[in-house]
Amino acid sequence: MNAVRYKLLSIALSGSFLMAMGQSGGVPVGTWRTHFSYNQVDQVAVAGDKTYAVARGKLFDVSNNDVVSTYSTIDGFNGFDVAFIGWSQPTNTLVVAYSDGNLDFVTGRSIRNVPDFKNKAMTADKTVYNLRVDGSTALLATGVGLLLIDVEKQHIIDHYRPLLTATPYSIQEHISDAAMTVDSLFLATPNGLFAGDRSTNLLDPAAWKKLPVPAGSVPTNLVMFDGQLVMLTTTGALYVRRGGQWQHVWTDGAFIRLQATADKLYVCAYDKGYVFETDWSYSLITAPVHDVSRVDAQTIITASGAQGLMTWSHTDTGYNQTGESVIPDGPSQETAWYGMVRDGVYYATPGGRWGDRQFLAGDVMRFDGEEWTSLEQKDSISLITGERFMDILGMAIDPKEEGHFFLSSWGEGLYEFRNHRFFRLHNQYNSPLLTLLPGPYCRVDGPVFDDEGNLWVLNSNFSSKFTNDTIIRILKPDGTWTSLCYPKMPAAPTWGSILFTSTGQIWINSVRARGYGVAVIDRRGTNWDTSDDTVRWFNTLPYEEGVLNPFVYNCITEDLNGTLWIGTNEGPVLAHNPTSIFNTNYQFTRVKIARNDGTDQADYLLKDIRINCIAVDGANRKWIGTEGSGLYVLSPDGTETVHRFNTDNSPLPSDYILSITLHPETGEAFIGTSAGLVSYRAEATAGKADYSAVRVFPNPVKPGYAGTITVTGLQANSQVRITDLNGNLLVAGTSLGGQFGWSGLNRQGKPAASGVYLVFSATEDGIEQQVSKFMIIR
Repeated sequence: MNAVRYKLLSIALSGSFLMAMGQSGGVPVGTWRTHFSYNQVDQVAVAGDKTYAVARGKLFDVSNNDVVSTYSTIDGFNGFDVAFIGWSQPTNTLVVAYSDGNLDFVTGRSIRNVPDFKNKAMTADKTVYNLRVDGSTALLATGVGLLLIDVEKQHIIDHYRPLLTATPYSIQEHISDAAMTVDSLFLATPNGLFAGDRSTNLLDPAAWKKLPVPAGSVPTNLVMFDGQLVMLTTTGALYVRRGGQWQHVWTDGAFIRLQATADKLYVCAYDKGYVFETDWSYSLITAPVHDVSRVDAQTIITASGAQGLMTWSHTDTGYNQTGESVIPDGPSQETAWYGMVRDGVYYATPGGRWGDRQFLAGDVMRFDGEEWTSLEQKDSISLITGERFMDILGMAIDPKEEGHFFLSSWGEGLYEFRNHRFFRLHNQYNSPLLTLLPGPYCRVDGPVFDDEGNLWVLNSNFSSKFTNDTIIRILKPDGTWTSLCYPKMPAAPTWGSILFTSTGQIWINSVRARGYGVAVIDRRGTNWDTSDDTVRWFNTLPYEEGVLNPFVYNCITEDLNGTLWIGTNEGPVLAHNPTSIFNTNYQFTRVKIARNDGTDQADYLLKDIRINCIAVDGANRKWIGTEGSGLYVLSPDGTETVHRFNTDNSPLPSDYILSITLHPETGEAFIGTSAGLVSYRAEATAGKADYSAVRVFPNPVKPGYAGTITVTGLQANSQVRITDLNGNLLVAGTSLGGQFGWSGLNRQGKPAASGVYLVFSATEDGIEQQVSKFMIIR
């Protein structure tokens, strides 16, 4: 049964926030949103009147009235990758363990962070391997032993390291799982099963005893069930310990996890679940079970992977699903490798590549501002083509035909869709597209339409037999192919993108390895005749202080002044006045940032930082995504940092930025990272051609709203003045592209009083003017 995707209600959404969303068709300026993928549910914990769950490391809950809420650092949580959750009934507390060892304790609406283990200085493996909550005690199995946690007091009591023998300690010290009785602790490790008497000093490694296990067995999961220790091994063998002896119960290689209550043992498997009674009879759950939690004696909830969160009731016929399964609304995958906005809708492709493909399932993820949808045929295209549908990198939407678009892949060629349905796969068998190597290596990227409706793509290769061929392939509107051959452009394995500039040039980047660099083409107005074309190839970049030799050229972006910004592993490199690019003495430039230390010295902007993507907003500011240093928003010339966002100061789930897509109408920046997609409503939008679409939001400004009051729909660089009805000026300034923001404070720094206010907007030359009204209610 297909899971139902639920719209979300986050605890962070205040009334004023929702009001602003409804009136603006988006979110307030300065607001973050998360767009995480929840289609792989792996953890579940029933917690009174709600059920918590984890999907792809992201936390959400479902209340008894089916309201779904998602959580992140925006809501006060303190991590980006939830490893395990557990519910403490006596303390009414949810324990959230992150993969880096950080801990959050959630009691009601209160979140208390305990980062002691995460922050502890050690070079050893602090990975969290399991979490068990037993009453008011939590057992955290880690790469450096077992942490015993008092959930009520919310602090770590003890740290047990049974494998610590001498310095250095065993590199295989990690604990896979733990079980507890009143008298004893049992630890599963790669080195075997250990038991400790709780009346002794278990901080002393010598106090732990290694228990015998069946020959060849390596324990991974432990629980106490009906007063007996139950063990799951790496081979999927299930054992129970009676009278000091192990008895084999079952073996299934799909077994992955154990859970237990006083009278039920739940064995989770990738394809099904088992519920054992105390007499070892069992019932089946006919769905994948990655984790399970009990509601009452007859009802359980399972984390069922791609099938979502499922509720099951026990009847005379076994366990039957009740109601619909739940998956929070979100994109199908966490990777947004490429993004674009068309007609107000954001599209993202979830592929990836570097030296090889990433084997990510193919899709087009579509967000209309409220809900996510996927490519309708994504699960059936491989059946139609006989090829894998994966590693989709780029997307090009035909501007002249509704429902006609193309998807480029890093292995299977170019997918064509008509009327939003799959139409044809163009590859080495039916087109000029070639494979890099024999097999599934028809690598295509950079799809883009020119003004005449021709689709351009890059077809990576480096085989010597292609030296007289080209990487540029063009599909004409009549369905025929042509190729442009430029001998100066080397054969290379990773061609990236095509940029048609405002001056009519074509810029193409070869990303990496055996041919990295930038090609610039001037076609001189002759479409298919290359004899008069001018081509220049740069594998090094001459600049004012010498020659820069990057080995990565990830992106090329043109700003509003016609300057090209090239993202390299040496930071951004600029091409001013690109019409002179063919001059033999042409030099690129790098932005210098003064040190402000009393010297005349300066440093190059983001020197030695790998740039993955660059976007330009309506105010000509530069959004630069890096490989490990987060996101920078820079002034138009790059000399000033407007914002710097990273995992320490923002909801970014990763500092590895894959893509940045700016919505021209709303200014919302969609930021794809290695750990998921988020968005930020920025101050700038694209300027409009006239003032017919000017509006103010929120309007009215209601009591309690403390965000930015925004005027949008302006012409670029408008002069804006906001006054009261008596003509008293409250604020004046220049719009950022097509948008202007006001804090709502008067010139004395106090909140403006209730009343009607006027917005006067005018072009820089004063020829066009417009007046708008809005109301403030205090």
